[in-house]
Amino acid sequence: MIFIEHDGSKVKSDEGKSNAIVACIYTIAKNNPDKFLIIYKAGCDIERFLEQAISFKSKNHYVSSYNALNSDFGYVEDKPFIPTNDRVVYPTWKKGTTALLIHASLINQVANQIKPSGDYLYWVNSLGKLTMPLGVLNYQIPIFNDVASFSNELLYRFVKQHYKRRWTLHLLLCHLYYDKKMPLYAFAKAQFYKTRSLSLDMESLQEVDSCKDYAPLKYDVIIPTIGREEYLKDVLEDLNKQLNPPSQVIIIEQNPSEDKESKLYYINDEKWNFTIVHKLLDTAGACRARNIAMSLATAPWLLFFDDDVRVESTFIDEVTSFINRTKATCITFACLQKGEKETMKAYKQWESFGSGCSIVHRDIYSKCSFDMAFENGYGEDVDYGMQVRNIGKDVIYAPSIQILHLKAPTGGFRSPHKFPWSTEALTPKPSPQIMYLRKKNYTLEQVRGYKVVQFFKTFGFFKTKNPLSHLARFKKAWIQSEKWASRL
Repeated sequence: MIFIEHDGSKVKSDEGKSNAIVACIYTIAKNNPDKFLIIYKAGCDIERFLEQAISFKSKNHYVSSYNALNSDFGYVEDKPFIPTNDRVVYPTWKKGTTALLIHASLINQVANQIKPSGDYLYWVNSLGKLTMPLGVLNYQIPIFNDVASFSNELLYRFVKQHYKRRWTLHLLLCHLYYDKKMPLYAFAKAQFYKTRSLSLDMESLQEVDSCKDYAPLKYDVIIPTIGREEYLKDVLEDLNKQLNPPSQVIIIEQNPSEDKESKLYYINDEKWNFTIVHKLLDTAGACRARNIAMSLATAPWLLFFDDDVRVESTFIDEVTSFINRTKATCITFACLQKGEKETMKAYKQWESFGSGCSIVHRDIYSKCSFDMAFENGYGEDVDYGMQVRNIGKDVIYAPSIQILHLKAPTGGFRSPHKFPWSTEALTPKPSPQIMYLRKKNYTLEQVRGYKVVQFFKTFGFFKTKNPLSHLARFKKAWIQSEKWASRL
């Protein structure tokens, strides 16, 4: 490791003393391409940072001390990486400047694409925002609570350079409407900056462990099902073909019809390489079914499956290899329909969670459950992913591990359900469950930004093209949604 001390604008350590921070970082990284760099502010207890950062040993890790940055980013970004948690290690592109860990090989790939910036805070956050979607794993450590933020000029410049141009106008509208401020100069000046982009050789950063002698994965599988007996049988047969079969497959069958009988005639007639735990419920609902299944799981790992997916016989071998290489504890796989292709090869931090195509460690499934407020609706996947992040874990998307999702035309869990608000004269907008999701998991600015987007997206929904009439009805529909969301 190479330690670089700075005072916020200039380097204080011997290597590059008195030079601008970013330019010095580029020089040191070029001269030491195989080293991790620890960049820290003078006077901080860097040993405290290292105690927590020591577990991040990959070239594709980019880690900093905690910093909430500008809350205004909630107006323009509708993702779970904005509402950071200062009590746990949290996945986010946002960065603090008190302490930073990054590998020289990543910096060397960036150096020719991003010019050294005079503003160190801008550079570290720009690097996070650009690299995260490509597969660099970005985190904040809950230490040294920074209060650094961008000025209005830098904020608008950042939005212009890292988002589509229209988001600068969206930000201005939110500032005018919600904050009663008018940063017109910052908005106008930002329009002259070019959009930034990066190209990275992720294969070299996400090193592949050549060792293939991994211990067999011990795992259970949970599958909620309704009305898809033959599809489910194919899923069980695919699991039966794995060289390393599961310990048990927990099937939660739901039959809300009057006969109340199981349709899974084959589970006792066939020979399986695993134990089948079967529960029959007389009510339908994916959240309840998965929660019951999780309570019955005992293995260190839990595989979430749908009842209409197909996998190859090498599926679990691929999962085992990925877990051992990345040390990830929550992984969502590429769930593709017939004819779909996944072009991305690098794994990356995921903004949701796949409740029918993921595997999680017991440290997660023993603490997280599906919120019953989403039963028979939508949003439980995103909410579960937020729970995972808020206990200090991360959701990793593995595009190379693929599942075929048949999207069976019969059965499933999305049968028509009559919600209590369906009788309202004015339809709640957005749906109360989406409102509940956002109020529960997102920042105030994210909810407000989403409201502005919805105002324009729903234009014409209320059967009027008069802007004032639309605004009046939109406000009433929003209030209706908030009312029902609070009851969920």
